[in-house]
Amino acid sequence: MRKLVMFFAVCALVALPAFLATSTAAAQKARVAPLRLKSGAVVPNKENSISAAPMPEAESKMQGYYLVQFKGAVRDAWKQQLTDAGAEIIAYVPDLAFKVRMTGSQALSVAKLQNVTWVGSFLPAYKLDVNLKRGDSAAYTVRVEQGANVDAAIAAINATGAQVTDADEDMLRVAASGAQVDAIARVTAVAWIENYTLPEKHNEYGGGGIMGANIANANGYDGSSQIAAVADTGLGDGTPGGAHPDIPAARIVTIFNWAGKTDVCFTKIFDDGAVDADSAHGTHTSGSVLSDGGPSGEGKGVAPAARLVFQATENYAKINPLCVDAGEPTEGYFLTGLPANLQRLYAQAYKQGARVHSNSWGAAVDGDYNSNSAQTDTYAWKKKDLTITFSAGNSGVDANNDGIVDFGSLGAPATAKNVITVGASENDRQGHWECDSNLTYTSHDLYQTGQTCNSMGGQNVLGTAGSRWGFTRNPLKDDVTAGNQEQMAPFSSRGPVDDGRIKPDVVAPGTWILSASGNLYQEGYGDPKNPRVNDYAWDGWGMPLNEYYKYMGGTSMSNPLVAGAATVVRDYYQKAHALNASSALVKATLINSAIDLLDENNDGANDNRYPIPNNHEGWGRVNVADATDGTRQYVDETTGISTKNRHNYQYTLSGGQPFKVSLVWTDYPSTEIAARNLVNNLNLLVISPSGVKYKGNVFVNGWSKTGGKADAVNNVENVYIQSAEAGTWTVRVIGKNVPMGPQPFALVVKGP
Repeated sequence: MRKLVMFFAVCALVALPAFLATSTAAAQKARVAPLRLKSGAVVPNKENSISAAPMPEAESKMQGYYLVQFKGAVRDAWKQQLTDAGAEIIAYVPDLAFKVRMTGSQALSVAKLQNVTWVGSFLPAYKLDVNLKRGDSAAYTVRVEQGANVDAAIAAINATGAQVTDADEDMLRVAASGAQVDAIARVTAVAWIENYTLPEKHNEYGGGGIMGANIANANGYDGSSQIAAVADTGLGDGTPGGAHPDIPAARIVTIFNWAGKTDVCFTKIFDDGAVDADSAHGTHTSGSVLSDGGPSGEGKGVAPAARLVFQATENYAKINPLCVDAGEPTEGYFLTGLPANLQRLYAQAYKQGARVHSNSWGAAVDGDYNSNSAQTDTYAWKKKDLTITFSAGNSGVDANNDGIVDFGSLGAPATAKNVITVGASENDRQGHWECDSNLTYTSHDLYQTGQTCNSMGGQNVLGTAGSRWGFTRNPLKDDVTAGNQEQMAPFSSRGPVDDGRIKPDVVAPGTWILSASGNLYQEGYGDPKNPRVNDYAWDGWGMPLNEYYKYMGGTSMSNPLVAGAATVVRDYYQKAHALNASSALVKATLINSAIDLLDENNDGANDNRYPIPNNHEGWGRVNVADATDGTRQYVDETTGISTKNRHNYQYTLSGGQPFKVSLVWTDYPSTEIAARNLVNNLNLLVISPSGVKYKGNVFVNGWSKTGGKADAVNNVENVYIQSAEAGTWTVRVIGKNVPMGPQPFALVVKGP
């Protein structure tokens, strides 16, 4: 698992005026809803409002950005009054507010609207990520506001003394000093500034047995009606014919090369096309999605008949030291091709027919919802039938040494609302960890120092979480890295997202995953060394099984298994119901059928110490067989729901069995400035025949309980009844506050 590259670097907050730095207590005292910004809570009051009094003529004619708050849950008629007054709505800002573009005189008119309680200026301080670092020179990502003049914004940024080194539509990469960042924030068209952070790769029995793909495939759901896309390092030798023997050219739609371009961070790029030259990471992940497996079924993917669109993003490059942490390499293989505007990546695959997009990479941002998260949510909102999966990251640590993996280490864009975020559980190959006994060189795996395959008895030595990843406290320290499918992989990044959302959504095996190996520069198989680095390609974990299959681990490996599962679920809905399933329906189906892990804390006891939902495993381990067994009812509501509307559904149960209801919606994209990222708030309410009410996500010991508060944070809500009362149950979907509606949704029900 090698650290790579992706985003934006450093600066400090412009100080907010004292009256803006308010506490929750102050907000309650004022009896108004605070605006939840990352820069701090803003409590609307007379001092920070736009007065109804006249303003200077020049200011009244000048167009700028403002925050407008309504008196309650947003109605469509109120938004229409806002636009009729000349305001252009840009983004929803919690609570009950919008960022808008308008002139000063229009702002005065908007302030007089009956349902508007407050109008305030959008200040430069709101544009700065609270985690910005300062320095004499650093790299940042800057987003220009939608609809603004990008060229004019670039000129204004350069006029501050900073340097725009790359522009990808409205996404800019900028080299600047800390003082210059403050000046950039004062450029009217600038919407957001965040650190540039390099992205990293988040480097069978797992898919076929543990996840039940073999059963689903045998029932005819093998992905044959679907196209999946993988964005990763490269694929084999870069051609369909040379991808891999078990990923035949006939199932490869196309291979794209994203080389990237030089800028302040990548000072030189050596474009090698779509070749998987270094780690074979992309070949491995592609195999997990859709390889048809070796002669004995080894390395078989979850959707072995699906077609593939591949997007190669890795090249050898030299990097400016200001774009990496101290001590990190400044040249090597990096994900140079990932665009600043990720919507271009998704759009290319979508146009080729892909309806699942697998991504085993991200940036370590410790749960932050950043610009890449927002871009990903934006494209998912535009194309609601595209299921996007992301690995959670490999930043799991036990910093306080209590024997439990810490929360809050999730990477981005895995923090996006509308993706399926995938964590890693342990793989269990039933004792089969074979390596190639014909290989005579010693293993390059640090845990297997000095060992050959034969000296290990033909089986890879797995090691423990302590020896491999440095965990120093039991039960983690001495836990073997594979062999127990009920356990989490300790390195797997944990949720929640900074705004409190439950993540990951699901988990899948991510240790010692056997999948397709690259076909270049392999030691021991007659290949030459890679001339770029004068070395062989990476062997993965331990030693390879053979020339065509190797072991790897990481959430990089769990993610494509879930992408394959999503492909199979789409295949099921297409074949069984003639339905082009929405991403919300696919996600709801995988969550509703997931299995609660029994040993999340790796102590060897299946006591379910952390029942679902939790920020280790989310809603559990994916079960493809159960997801496609035809026992679930579903609603794929495309028209949507608005504020204060409700949809009722009824289900008659015989009683005594579990009743599981899952509500998922592809939410309207949030903005980076917001501290809470849910925009359209739907609520799930399930009512028993005797009138007992269960709210979404109110759980104890893995099952729903009565009481509690309605969830206003997640766009996934579940009600799981352990032993359902006989009779007719009502499932109600409520539009609590839908400011950017109508909001489509999916409902999946298990039990009738």
